[in-house]
Amino acid sequence: MKMYIGTISVGLLLPFCAAGVSVEVDLNTGRAAGGVSTFEREKFITIHSSHTESDWDGGQQGAANAVPDLLDDFMNGRDVYFGRETGGISWQRRGNAYIDEDAANPGWVDASTMVSEGTKSRNSYDGETSRHAYESRATGDVLCAQYSGFWPNGAEYNGWAISTNDSPTEPLGSATGDFMGLYLDNFYDNFGENGNGRPSPAFVEIINEPDWHILDWSSDPDYGSATADDIWRFHNGVADGIRAHNTNSLIGGFVTTFPDHDEDNFQEWDDEWKSFIDIAGEKMDFWSLHLYDFPSIGGGLQKYRKGANMEAMFDMIDYYSEKQLGVRRPYMISEYGAQTHDYNNQGWNAYRDWLRLKSCNAMMLAFMDRPHMMLKTIPFTVVKAEWGRNSSTGEPYGPRLLRQENEPESYTGDWIYTDLVKFYDQWANVKGARLDVTSDDPDIQVDAYADDDKVYLIINNLVDEISDVELSLFDAYSNTVQSVLEKNLYWDGVGDVGSVALVETNHVGDIAQVQVGREGCVILEYTLASPIQIEQTLSESKYYADTYLKAIDAGLTNSFRINGVVPGLSGRAELRIGFARAYGLSQQPTVKVNGVSVAVPADLMGFEEDDRSQYFGMLHVPVDHAQLQENNLVEVVFPDRGGHISTVALRVIDDGQTPPSYIDIDYYEMLGTDIVLGFSNGPAGSWFSLLSNTNLVDGSWVTNQAGLSIDSGGAGSVTNPVAYPQEFFRLLETDAPEVPIPGRIEFTAPDYTDGTLDGQQLWNADSGWSVVDAAGSGRIETTAGGQAAVLDESVQLAAGESYSLRISFEFTGSDSTPTNFVYTFLGGLKESRAGESVGAGNAIAADANIQIIKDENTYRLLSNYSTVSGASNITGAPLNAGDLLQFDYVLTMGADAAGTAYTVRLQNLTDGTDTGTGTVSGVDAALFSALNGGGAYGFFQTINPGANNSGLNGVRVHSVMRTITP
Repeated sequence: MKMYIGTISVGLLLPFCAAGVSVEVDLNTGRAAGGVSTFEREKFITIHSSHTESDWDGGQQGAANAVPDLLDDFMNGRDVYFGRETGGISWQRRGNAYIDEDAANPGWVDASTMVSEGTKSRNSYDGETSRHAYESRATGDVLCAQYSGFWPNGAEYNGWAISTNDSPTEPLGSATGDFMGLYLDNFYDNFGENGNGRPSPAFVEIINEPDWHILDWSSDPDYGSATADDIWRFHNGVADGIRAHNTNSLIGGFVTTFPDHDEDNFQEWDDEWKSFIDIAGEKMDFWSLHLYDFPSIGGGLQKYRKGANMEAMFDMIDYYSEKQLGVRRPYMISEYGAQTHDYNNQGWNAYRDWLRLKSCNAMMLAFMDRPHMMLKTIPFTVVKAEWGRNSSTGEPYGPRLLRQENEPESYTGDWIYTDLVKFYDQWANVKGARLDVTSDDPDIQVDAYADDDKVYLIINNLVDEISDVELSLFDAYSNTVQSVLEKNLYWDGVGDVGSVALVETNHVGDIAQVQVGREGCVILEYTLASPIQIEQTLSESKYYADTYLKAIDAGLTNSFRINGVVPGLSGRAELRIGFARAYGLSQQPTVKVNGVSVAVPADLMGFEEDDRSQYFGMLHVPVDHAQLQENNLVEVVFPDRGGHISTVALRVIDDGQTPPSYIDIDYYEMLGTDIVLGFSNGPAGSWFSLLSNTNLVDGSWVTNQAGLSIDSGGAGSVTNPVAYPQEFFRLLETDAPEVPIPGRIEFTAPDYTDGTLDGQQLWNADSGWSVVDAAGSGRIETTAGGQAAVLDESVQLAAGESYSLRISFEFTGSDSTPTNFVYTFLGGLKESRAGESVGAGNAIAADANIQIIKDENTYRLLSNYSTVSGASNITGAPLNAGDLLQFDYVLTMGADAAGTAYTVRLQNLTDGTDTGTGTVSGVDAALFSALNGGGAYGFFQTINPGANNSGLNGVRVHSVMRTITP
């Protein structure tokens, strides 16, 4: 359990609520899933549009945009990214008469016309210079082909139809894939290969919602004209056709409309997603879905996907993907939100926008909870959608960012924002590193992020009840809240009459509670006195059981084995039990994990009953982390018959600690007051320590002896006095003890004398380095940049051996925030013994440098000019002259240059701040050759610490320690 030195309590003081929810945020603990630990706005804050879309311009329906520079106001002003385009490629196929059929190959496009038309398109884009400033917001775009013109059904456009052939030499979809591949090659910059044009899409969806046309929508002319298997084989043919031209963009499908796995007793799962994975899964880079709530259909019926239904849906696809393909494919959510059936074709109204907003927030929190699995998520908000206006009635399309000012009374007036813009207004500032945050109510979704001195806490209510949320922020450094900006989104009305409210309130100091409206969302932006310091990052893993989709019988034990779990030393865990059952049947089974009963919550996530034919969702069951094993048995029993358990998974959040490697004690004996402990099956050739404890309940283990060797047969023993009447012992495998070469250098007499360092014991150095106060405390210093000090001792390593360098030093001068980046100090190994400095970007030396970031109280470690994996920035306090610093460097020799790596760490011992240990993998071949042959040399140097008005003017080194570890 983590202990906190200081706490922060936050929340607006509201009347006490008996059913209050508690939300806790740990400001010093980050959270990562699949290595993703930050809020990636380019994934989540998106719009279903492209930067070249004409709807951004004014003039539609003869009306101007109320905001003159709409693109800048919306995209830059709210930090939004573009998402998806389906119109451009569809127009080229269906509307461009200059794109011809290949006369020699009917049903296939004439490649020369694609080249010429593509060149025209790129050149035209080059003239649209106002759009070029938005290219950085379009590099993750999605391209999707529409059904019409691309599905091989014989429909002609511009006098020709796409090939319907389906043979071993021309599999179904080959001609469509060829068209799309040529389009990617010629209508974009092709990832720089063409030299001009708009940025190429990062992702390609093969076809938009083919299941809707062929399998679901009975009034579609193509309904029933093909099988699901035909659609999946079409995906294979298209993917091969695209990749024959272009392999840069990722390809996915099947862009499903409404993935209701549990329909018809899971027959839809078998017919669609399972079948798609079986037939086309190998050729897909990602899975693409469209996810919609139905908040009002058929006269007020409600069918929700947000909450537990979506969790169960994702887990089925993830489980089967891993089982069948050996990997979980990432997701493209290229449309999501709500379908507003009962409110369509009635003109714009605020309630319809609210139905979409509440679904978007709920779904996005679910996507953000699995950030490593999301390539992009795009709410289905389009700009003006004039392409969707009803030509007979003039009725505009529904989910629009903009409407005319006088709608719905008349389709007149300037184009103004609809209430859908409030989604982007509420999320406009959110960014940073993900924090560990918990809610004690599954109906309240939470997430949190830290950026410098800001904390963003997101709280979303899944159900139709007002919730009073009590807030607690924990911080180990007594950081204090200066202010809180509250953005509270809710429906302000009764029934469907009212307005969408986004109320912004600035609170001075802390708040202790916040009220979240019915299906509403609150984002709290905290400003703290100093930057947030994240000390550790929790790592999340998910493990699936060995089987799925098991029928439920009354009192029958359904057993699931979850093997290969790496639980870590401590953390927390939950079982995720997906199930589908008729309403009225029990939703609370009994559950055992490894034979021990666990408490099953009665409250499910989100709506526990709506107007679907049955409940399909998920139980989240907390599990004591201490119960977890490498191989686990989960037993689930429902009291009544009916339905299925769809999946069982174990979610483990590890605090990052590695379980110690204890050695089994084979024998012991007492020799007077000494105890002899021995073993014969330990790790051969390794090392161990002896630990003791007098109280197993709350006592701590103390190291009695260290650096004990294990022989080549895995045997070892240790003799130790027994000091207490009750004493416990254990043996712990450890790293080899450090072997000094020859040890610590402190620059004191008689080894050193005041004066030039170069030529004194062990050193080759630039002329700027001098020994000072050798008769006293001893140090070396320089006030010049580019001054190297090289240890004149050859470092030769075998594979597995390590060389370490520890430098205790400080900067001299005064304190000032620099006006630009400052490269100050560098240390590591180089291949030459010459007392000459190397550049910060030198490719041969294996080193790291200290950089001060401009205009900030921030500094960090770099390798050449790149950040070091695992090392954090030190923020919140300047790098002051006189701060005692410790630079640690350890290089471990591999079998080759690529397998050699080094770690670096910088500690400010005065401030108590620390970058943590970072790792650089791989070294230059020349350095590896030196380490493997004639030797390399440890060194350090100044770079230019006084640059850009930093105030620093030199370096003092107090001591140097170097060791070789075999």
